[in-house]
Amino acid sequence: MLNNLGQDIRNPKNICPANFIDAHDRAMRRIEAKRMKERTENERRWEAERRDRDQRKLLEEKQREDYFKAMKSKFFGLVISDNEITVKVLESIEEYYEEGKAQNICVFGAGYYTKAESLVLSARIGDRIIETVEVDLQTLRVVQCHGKGNLNTPYHDRIVDLVNSNAQLIKARMTA
Repeated sequence: MLNNLGQDIRNPKNICPANFIDAHDRAMRRIEAKRMKERTENERRWEAERRDRDQRKLLEEKQREDYFKAMKSKFFGLVISDNEITVKVLESIEEYYEEGKAQNICVFGAGYYTKAESLVLSARIGDRIIETVEVDLQTLRVVQCHGKGNLNTPYHDRIVDLVNSNAQLIKARMTA
């Protein structure tokens, strides 16, 4: 404890005090105070580092969202429907996340929202997601269309046909 407190361990007053118990208790209180001060300083530093990390993360997320909107906003609001099935464009990174979570697919995790030549749509009946659709913006054809867990649903062929037959709606948004 004396070393920890920076005391001279060769000084007889320090190593053999008149009242050893009092000296011991004083040293313990000083060490505890020193430890608490270090802990408080560390917590303050960690909190500042966490705030900096959080701010950087928020800035990165904002930049990703801005980049996404710059690439895909011309498609926002696009809806293709056959009166039962509605296919709509995913309009935010959050929607990619929710779609991936609900469908147990990698549409968010694999970063499809960053792919410039890809447009991702959600095929639904009412509010229920049926399949997630990826369209190649160079060919304007469906390249992937899957339901929960990357399995096809009974609506699969109908959804693919619906999107492919309305490719001109996507093309119109590209040139607008």
